[in-house]
Amino acid sequence: MGYRVQQETGIVLSLLGLLLLHHVEAIVRYEVADSLSASELFPFAVSLQLVALDGAKRPQHFCGGTYLGRGWILTAAHCVIAVNQSNIVAQLGGHELEQEPAAAELPAGPPHRYPVVEVRILGSYNPVTMVGDIALLRIEAPVPKGGTAAERALWQRRHQLRLPLPTDRIAMNGEMCYIFGYGSEDYDGPISRTLRYGTVLALEPDRCVGMMGAVVAPPPDSGMFCAIGRADACRGDSGGGYVCRSPSSKGRFVLRGIISYGVGCGAAGTPGVYTDVAYYLHHYQPAITAFPSDRMRSA
Repeated sequence: MGYRVQQETGIVLSLLGLLLLHHVEAIVRYEVADSLSASELFPFAVSLQLVALDGAKRPQHFCGGTYLGRGWILTAAHCVIAVNQSNIVAQLGGHELEQEPAAAELPAGPPHRYPVVEVRILGSYNPVTMVGDIALLRIEAPVPKGGTAAERALWQRRHQLRLPLPTDRIAMNGEMCYIFGYGSEDYDGPISRTLRYGTVLALEPDRCVGMMGAVVAPPPDSGMFCAIGRADACRGDSGGGYVCRSPSSKGRFVLRGIISYGVGCGAAGTPGVYTDVAYYLHHYQPAITAFPSDRMRSA
């Protein structure tokens, strides 16, 4: 994954050489053992889209997100801080952009784009250092209307994933994790219509500083971390999830991070910087308490 010099929100990072930063990622597909498609692997993937003011065009993808269930989405603060929430809709399910999902995939039926009705951003978010780059969005929770009760329950489970405990920390011991999004392959390229994904591994802070430099690397103990792999991010991937599976998670993904920023674009082998979800989880406790308790266990 890789990040670019400009944010989607138009904030110019001109201080301390931060012009190298990009807050948008484009994921280079990396084949893994799973034979499932990206949308099947990551049904909780979200495309955040801007609605044209005149309503003449289809909503346009600008950032990613991760659906937590019950109407809540996690994304990056820099994606939404300068955008009127009434102009944002969320497409759920990791489906191809501009394509309606089949009824069997989404029992609720159309619309599969849901207006964002609330945006929560931490007061500690710093648009220069990118510390605190996390936001919680609320949509009217999809309520499947068709199918049996079991089918409706299955849809809800498929579109959810586990959250870490606030005391969890990012594993630096080789835990395999994934990033996903609709970002472009280069900064001037088009947004991908299909969801793509790649594998990454978390880096120790000192290695991150050695590769990115002390100015660009996240400050220590800031709730941000670095990861590297054969995938990089670019324009349009910001806000997407960094999810992991471990033996103790019983095959379910755990949301550990949010795509925030990096250097270059789509450059495999270049570290990216992510927001640590566990670090900031307690700030959103009023919303998080609505989730089933089994999703609060450590992965």
